[in-house]
Amino acid sequence: MNKLKDNWSYIKHFKMNSIFLRTFLLVALLTIVPFLIMSILFYSTNFRNVREEITLENSSTLDSSVNIIDRTLMECDMMSSSLASNESTQLFTINNVSTDSFKTVTGLAKTLPMIYTYLDSIYIYSEPADSLIVSENIQPISDYADTDWLDDYKKINSPTGIIIPRSKNNSYPPLITIIKPIYVADEKTGAIIMNINSQIMYNSMLYKRYKDGKTLLLLNPDNKIIMSSNSEYFNVQLEDICLNSENIGSDTESCQINDENYTVLSAESRVSSYKYISAYPLTLYEQRLSAMRVQIIVILLLLLAVVFVLAYVASAKSYTPLHEIISFLDSSPAAADNISNEDKNELTYIINSIRLHIEDKTKMEEILEERMKLLRKAQYDMLQTQINPHFLYNTLETINWMAYNLSNSENPVSKSLITLASFFRNTLSSGYFVSIKDEIKYTKEYISILALRYSDLFDIEWNIDNAILPCTIIKICLQPIIENAVYHGLKPKNDKGLIKISGKCDDKNIVITVSDNGIGMDSETLNSLNHRLQDNAYNDEKSHIGLINVNQRIKIIFGDNYGITVTSHEGLGTDVYITIPLKQ
Repeated sequence: MNKLKDNWSYIKHFKMNSIFLRTFLLVALLTIVPFLIMSILFYSTNFRNVREEITLENSSTLDSSVNIIDRTLMECDMMSSSLASNESTQLFTINNVSTDSFKTVTGLAKTLPMIYTYLDSIYIYSEPADSLIVSENIQPISDYADTDWLDDYKKINSPTGIIIPRSKNNSYPPLITIIKPIYVADEKTGAIIMNINSQIMYNSMLYKRYKDGKTLLLLNPDNKIIMSSNSEYFNVQLEDICLNSENIGSDTESCQINDENYTVLSAESRVSSYKYISAYPLTLYEQRLSAMRVQIIVILLLLLAVVFVLAYVASAKSYTPLHEIISFLDSSPAAADNISNEDKNELTYIINSIRLHIEDKTKMEEILEERMKLLRKAQYDMLQTQINPHFLYNTLETINWMAYNLSNSENPVSKSLITLASFFRNTLSSGYFVSIKDEIKYTKEYISILALRYSDLFDIEWNIDNAILPCTIIKICLQPIIENAVYHGLKPKNDKGLIKISGKCDDKNIVITVSDNGIGMDSETLNSLNHRLQDNAYNDEKSHIGLINVNQRIKIIFGDNYGITVTSHEGLGTDVYITIPLKQ
């Protein structure tokens, strides 16, 4: 007897009272519980440290980003101020006259975007002439499409100018536009329009700092986003991206941006009234801490394995009396029956468990023997059903030749015998399946034989969808049902009837319907028939044997979800539905 198996039988029965589990829980309490407490404390401490580290990293990245963008915006502001204060520029805005010195200014306005890649373009606007210089070309402002900055220009009332977010031609690219007004004798005569491509400025200066879901936002005083690491946020209000501004800058609270959690810091621009927001996704915590969690889990599993082995080794030594009982059972099994079931200690329990196991094994052998008897009977029935058609087929062939020899030519009797012999040849062919097309062919052969006797009793209508003709059906499926319709439905009617056979594909199944307008059946008979069709057990019922035989064969081959159902109305007729899976 295997010692390990014996020990597990004892453990399985006594569960929490078993020596093994009590030993396991004791060792686990002394080792795993302290380890879990220390792991939780260690993880919590590291969680806070990682969060502080990410916050410091975010703060450092934000400071450097503010310095870079502030310096860039200050340079752009200085360049636009220099162009706005140039005498040639001021003279142009008054008189709309292009001098040689002014050409130098326009050339500079054209060259600067080539030097600074983040500069999209520079316009020089003359308000008295209502004209615009773009790339050294002077044209009326009405002929230029990109003028959505004009309304903001009209609102300016100081030389400081403004910065606005917008899109060029209201489409692309996203721009940060510096509008620097030109004043001559305290009168606003035009402006320098300097367009900064915010996406290029971000990509060239800050892209490496903000990856892995990190987000940088630059806000104007109206909380409108004028630059972002996410181009979708450009020129939208801060609240439109669902950012909870109340927790910005907190070390303990997280903010949400479009339903994702971030740790967010903000900083004011040192050269303007703008605000910077730097957001780090909380998924960075998971990335930093996932390795730590894996290590803790691995160590815990190893510790559990060690505790398990130690507990089992310690408890196995307590099982020595059990081996003596097992040896006793091996040498004298009958003695086990003399032990009282009331003595519920571990020794008598294992003895009784072994005895019950033997009894269960005996019952299984009896069940197996009974099923083998049923199998042998089914095999005998199968052989009998093969022998009888075979004998009849050979007999029909002999009679056919006798009829042919009597008339020395083919005659109706010979044709009928050939058709019937062909039908039985199909029943003897190998395999359980035929195509629906072949099944219809063989069924029509049978109907032609049936019509010899009952030609005035019924007509046949076929309505089969061509799409299902190649599909698979069990052999001799339609013939028993049509025969049932003739003998039980139409023959007692004493009047010519109609049998309709239709077939179509219904979702993943094929449904073939055989309908007759015979005498039908009452509800009690119908319910009894359907009940027998639903019963999957072996059935020796002789009534409607054709329906029941076909139904049982379908369920055996295709499963219990398929088979035959019947509907009928007394005096009106009967419909038989054959449901099989759609298989080519």
